[in-house]
Amino acid sequence: MEILILDDLKSRLETISQSLEKRRYKVISCRTSNDFLTSINQSMPGLILMDYDTWFKGRSIWFYFQIGEKLQSVPIIFYNTPPKFVAVKDRKRHEKDYVLQKPSEVDSIIDAVSHTS
Repeated sequence: MEILILDDLKSRLETISQSLEKRRYKVISCRTSNDFLTSINQSMPGLILMDYDTWFKGRSIWFYFQIGEKLQSVPIIFYNTPPKFVAVKDRKRHEKDYVLQKPSEVDSIIDAVSHTS
């Protein structure tokens, strides 16, 4: 399965990517919303891991290009979310979405992948 990760913290992004690659997942790493959009336009992943803070910084791009609608069929694991966060406004919650509140440990994120896939 192909997993797309959006996280602007380089060290965490690399740690998550390496952990998933060891488990034989194909990983596409994105540090910016522009990289994320480019990746989505090239191919639709089977799962998305998204750091809430990184998404929040680029949310205007997300809403402008109506990315939420395009990703309704793809489960997303949101991590480092604030309390009470459940989903992005313009995207219906997928039955396999997973939300991890802040602070999210890398091990918890990897565990969520195994529950989602």
